[in-house]
Amino acid sequence: MNITGNRVGTRVNFFMGDGLQSKDFHSDELADQAFKALLKAKADPSEENIEKLYEFLNENIRLAKKGGFEFDPNSGEIFMQGHNTPVPEIIMETVEQYIDNGYPIESITNFWTLLMACPDVRIRKSLFDFIVLHNFCLTDKGYMIVYKTVDYMNMITQDVASFVSNAYLKVRKDWGTSAKKYVVYKQFSHTTDLVDTENFELKLTKKDTFAKWDIVLKRIELVGSLDELQGKLDELIDGDNTSVFTDLHTHEMEIRLGEPVHMPRKDCDSDPNQGCSYGLHVGSTSYVEGFANSESVVLVCLVNPMHVVAVPENNSSKIRVSQYFPFALATFEDRKIDIIQQPYFEYDYIAHEEEELKELLAANMDEERKICYNAPADDRSNDEYLTILEARVTNLAIAFEK
Repeated sequence: MNITGNRVGTRVNFFMGDGLQSKDFHSDELADQAFKALLKAKADPSEENIEKLYEFLNENIRLAKKGGFEFDPNSGEIFMQGHNTPVPEIIMETVEQYIDNGYPIESITNFWTLLMACPDVRIRKSLFDFIVLHNFCLTDKGYMIVYKTVDYMNMITQDVASFVSNAYLKVRKDWGTSAKKYVVYKQFSHTTDLVDTENFELKLTKKDTFAKWDIVLKRIELVGSLDELQGKLDELIDGDNTSVFTDLHTHEMEIRLGEPVHMPRKDCDSDPNQGCSYGLHVGSTSYVEGFANSESVVLVCLVNPMHVVAVPENNSSKIRVSQYFPFALATFEDRKIDIIQQPYFEYDYIAHEEEELKELLAANMDEERKICYNAPADDRSNDEYLTILEARVTNLAIAFEK
């Protein structure tokens, strides 16, 4: 192949065989890289050098190579390796920006791994644009962090599990010391000389300090070592010891931290033109601002992108989902959300997801892929859908080993 060309500013002209291609790279650095690749292929027209040159001519080839994806020359689309669901352009552009800036791309690639399992092609194409527009955060495992304004159905003021979790985070993260040095204790209320054992406040102090106290005189009782209590949070969490929340609309739904809230996908409305319709509503901070004040109860939740059922076409910052995972209780003051209780973490949701995926893999795919009304049928094969689920289960198993 006869290869030659020239560079004028940020534009490079490629003469390859009998054809001419001209491309503006919009930066001196990229134009320089492309022209050097052209000169190298001209001096040595090997298959490797010509392939490298084509990466500069075709943006999708270059993006795919950068992120470890696959490029289909026939369709011009990019795919995650081993899959046949095309990756949206905005996700690939974000991957490139992350790589160029030295950022880890796992949160983006994990997000797409989850979103591939969503049966609605409209959501696969539009969800990432939506979260960029409304400043949603993604966790390392690809979950979306969203917010939900709720009411109390049953408020427990002395939630031992939440206190322990928050105290542990404060000691380890804020104070930078060992949780083994601290204990949790109850400070009882009293009337004259009578101790009210039903009313108490949970408190934290150093283990050595507590050992010096007269527990009768101070009206206190040891709950346990902070380190040991953190290690058995599951035992501390039960239905009688945690607050129960409910939705603002019906006041009938029971919502608990650490338990996924779900609604059958087939019962959700996927129409993006319907702002308020059937489905579970969650949103960004601006969505919470429309409902919340300093007295409001705000839950911080995780959403698996595969459970998104409707992305609004208007400027609304809320979405409808078929499942969300409330993991923290927050306050909303001065237009800022602050977490005040976080007894659950991302790995707690991973455990639920792994169980759900295994159930899906064991189910009838034709039945499970019947999606919500006002949604087009999934245009992919059962084999592709199964491959996506199996790959995610493998990824979760690896995550648990780390």
